[in-house]
Amino acid sequence: MYRSILVPLDGSAAAEHALPMALGLARRFGAELNLVTVHVPPLGLYGHGGWYNEPADRELRAMAQGYIDGITGRVSAVAGISVRSTLLDGSIVGAINLQAQESGADLIVMTTRGRGQASRFWLGSVADLLLRQSTMPILFVRPEESSADLSQEPSLRRMLVPLDGSPLAEQILEPAVALATGTQAEIDLLRVVEQLMPESYALASSRVGGLRPELLAQLEEAGRQEQICAEEYLDHLAERLRSRSLNVQTRVVSHVRAATAIIDDASAHGVDLIALATQGRGGLKRLLVGSVADKVIRGATTPVLAYRPAGEFAEEDQ
Repeated sequence: MYRSILVPLDGSAAAEHALPMALGLARRFGAELNLVTVHVPPLGLYGHGGWYNEPADRELRAMAQGYIDGITGRVSAVAGISVRSTLLDGSIVGAINLQAQESGADLIVMTTRGRGQASRFWLGSVADLLLRQSTMPILFVRPEESSADLSQEPSLRRMLVPLDGSPLAEQILEPAVALATGTQAEIDLLRVVEQLMPESYALASSRVGGLRPELLAQLEEAGRQEQICAEEYLDHLAERLRSRSLNVQTRVVSHVRAATAIIDDASAHGVDLIALATQGRGGLKRLLVGSVADKVIRGATTPVLAYRPAGEFAEEDQ
């Protein structure tokens, strides 16, 4: 269960689109909502000679304090729950991560883009770096062009959980189950298996592209066995979750690109949220860039609950 939800804000309307989701979840879980912003003195305050401009910095810090106080007042007026705010100092990612730990937050809700419509707020930025360092799940919300409507709670009736068969990927299950339990959402477990043989090369087709029939038969049989193993794997997990009174469905799809398959499946089945681990197979050091999780977070139109598996922290420390 989620008891403390942290929402990083940067003063932009885009970042505030995390608020309706965070507010709705806080109400459902009876959680405290902690709104934070980070004051970082612009480099220009140091001038050409490197001197620090204290009056200018003080004024900018007061503006940041006024912003976070104002947004907290707006949220408190409609929340019906405990809402508090904190103005942080220091590096953005480090300050947010430290505040999340010290405040006992167990969920961060933020948008995938903040200040500046043309800014790369995801790749190589706050969201990416925070997910690399955070020990808690982060719920990413895609911002819209209009202002955030605090009176509208996003629907969370159906959740898609992609898995690749690895224990690391399965670590998303507990954060996802906690969310599904509090929102009474259905869970769809999805396994994407590698498409070994293009559809145009099917044995029943006359378009064999020069491949030997024996090779085609082997590829088709390997694909069939992979499908069976994936179905058995998901069925086993589904039974475990159903024993916890959860409504769980399973699907196996074959595709050459896992991220595309996940996004397409979410769209085809009316999913309200995708929940996935940032790393499963492979143990790569670069958890997000070029990975399935990164592509899903950037490409999905639904919110994405992402969690860095605990085993990845140990790997990077070695």
